[in-house]
This record gives sequence, structure tokens and C-alpha cells, in this order.
Amino acid sequence: MRPQTQVWKVERPSRLQKILIIMKINSITFKNHKSGWNISNLKLDNNLSLLVGASGVGKTQILRSISCISDIARGKSFNGIDWDIEFSIAGDSYKWEGEFAFVDSEDAPFQLLRMEQGKYPIIKEILNINGDNIIKRDSSKLLYKNQETVKLDNSISVIELLKEETLVSLVNEAFRGIYSIATDVSSIINLPVIASAQNDKTMGIDDIRKQQFLPPIDRLFLLKKNDLKEFDIVCDSFKRIFPLIDDIDFSVGSLGKLFENQTFPIVKIKEKGVDSWIMQSDISSGMFRTLAQIITFVLAKDGDIILIDEFENGLGVNCIDQLADLVVDSDVDVQVIMTSHHPYIINAIPYSSWKIVTRKNCTVNVHTAEELNIGDHSRHDAFIQLIQSSAYKTGIA
Repeated sequence: MRPQTQVWKVERPSRLQKILIIMKINSITFKNHKSGWNISNLKLDNNLSLLVGASGVGKTQILRSISCISDIARGKSFNGIDWDIEFSIAGDSYKWEGEFAFVDSEDAPFQLLRMEQGKYPIIKEILNINGDNIIKRDSSKLLYKNQETVKLDNSISVIELLKEETLVSLVNEAFRGIYSIATDVSSIINLPVIASAQNDKTMGIDDIRKQQFLPPIDRLFLLKKNDLKEFDIVCDSFKRIFPLIDDIDFSVGSLGKLFENQTFPIVKIKEKGVDSWIMQSDISSGMFRTLAQIITFVLAKDGDIILIDEFENGLGVNCIDQLADLVVDSDVDVQVIMTSHHPYIINAIPYSSWKIVTRKNCTVNVHTAEELNIGDHSRHDAFIQLIQSSAYKTGIA
């Protein structure tokens, strides 16, 4: 007889312990029945995975798929999505799989990022911890620890529905630590909500770290407003990359009558030897992206999973150099999954972290450097082997 597992003894963390929840994604299988795109058994490294490959092979789709799974864990519903993700939390092994029904209809909602979000029934969902099924769901019933529950919303994942349960709370909170660093300036400077200049609430560094879905500039404003040392750390890092910068500060703007005259912070920078400030709207896109990435990594906490699409987008070599160091030598235990085409980035990342992405029709596959016999000698040789490989040049392994 199989010995009784200890998995059900996993205890809900205390308030003090919550910041120590560390999830690592080990592998992902994902299928979008609407588009036909599917990702087959993608294996990820604990700290850094660099997705490289020809344009159009599916690198961005991989990041979108991870974001989609995170959204499902927070209660969102998607048309025809099928997922299977294996991960670990505090030494325990988890496997979560599920499938939304596919509705092939012209009346389906607007397609967002090639994944239709709306209200779609879940036809299968299983949460397995250390080899035991804790949750098993089909179209007719939901079992939690082998006991049938009351009727619950079948368009919402049990990771959200049962987030107050001891065994599920860790999973729900861990998936909330997955987020993307914006590379599009328009998304970096979205109008703020929580960081309104009228908000007098005092916030500590842990409170601000939890606001990872706020635009980075809003979070920087909260650091300054609460007089936290992390504001100076961000400013010092930014000045090292741009030595001509003398200071970073904020002004207050108004959204006008339409928004009941709500005020919001506007970042501004000052150059050495220049009296006037450069306002947010006039800051270069490269500087803005650099500042956003510095803020994100300074505020990252243990257990965060950070997604970065086209890391080098709009950045000069001076920015790429030091930002790459932030990724490789992070001071906290984060898992970074990023894409890049830039030779400097690829060559700066150890080839053991490369994930070479290929595609055949709608099926995306990912290979390690070792599988493609890349990296037998020096790092430079590995880079040359990569860019000369058929998998990298054509996207076909």
C-alpha cells in the first residue's frame, strides 16, 4: 500500500511568511484551440530562461501563454484554452491542468491577444500536489480532497474559487507574482490609479512591491512619496547608465473635470549644467524603458516571475550592458523568462540558459543548447554555433 503523503499538511503561511512564497515554473504545455497554436512541454530554468530563435516562431506566444495561465489562476476565462503547468513551491511539486470549452461562433467576444476572454465553461481541471489529486473537476462536479463541493461558477478556476482553502491559497498567491515588464512606452505611462498625488495613504516597501501591476513610474512615485531608500537606489542606478542625469523628481498634473480634477504624478529629469527640467512627455523612449526596467528589478521580491519580451527593444548598448547585469545577477530569488534578438544579450547570457524556439505549423517546440550540440567549447563558440544553426536561422529544428 502506498504510504500516506504529507502533502495535505502544507500549512497556510502566516502574514509574515507570505513574502517568502517562492514558485518556480518547471514546464508548460499549452494549446489555444481557437488559433491552433500549441506549445509542447516547454521546460524552464529556475532563475533565467532566454528564448531565442527566428522571428515568428512563437517566442512572444510563449510569454502570452504564461500570462494567460496566470490570468486563469486569478479567475479569468478564455475560449478554448488547454493548459498543463508543473511548478514547485517551497519544495512541494505541483501539477495544474485544465481546459476551457471551445466555442466556435461568430458571436464570440473580441479576440484579445489572440485569446478570447469572456465566460467559458471549464470542462476539466486537476490540481495535483506531490502526486496526489487535491482537486478534480469535470463538467458535472468538483471534488476537493475527494469530497464533492457545492455548485460553483464553472467559468472560474478553482485556484480562484477556493483561494481561501489552505492547500489552494499558496498556489493562488504564487500565480499573482507573475507579471510582465512593459516594453511599449504607451503601456509604461498609463494613467495612474493608486498612485494619485491626492492619495495620502502611507505605504511601506512591502506594500509597494505588491503593486507590480501598476505602471513602473507610479511605483517610483510611491517610493519617493513614502521617503523610501529604494527611490535613491533606482535614481543611482539610472545615473550610472546616464551619467549626464543629475536628478529625478515629480511634478503634479491634473486629469481635468472629466476625472473630477484628480491629480497624478509626472516624472521629470534634470541634466547636469542645465537649469530646465525634461518633463515626462519629452524623455526619450530608451531612457523611459531603462527606468521602467530598473524600477521593476529594484522592487522585485523573492518568488516573482518576470516576463520580458524583446528585452533590448529601443535600448542603446550603454543601457543593455547594465540592465543585462540586473537580470543575470539579481539580488532576489526571481525567475526571469525573456526573449531577445540582440547579439549582445544572447552572448551575455550563459548558453545553458538559452531556449532555442522552433515551430512546425502551429506547434512550438523549445530546445536546449545541449540538445542542438551548441556550446561544446567557449561561450563565443556557442554564440557562433547558435546563429549559424538551422534552428535559429529558419525556425525549423
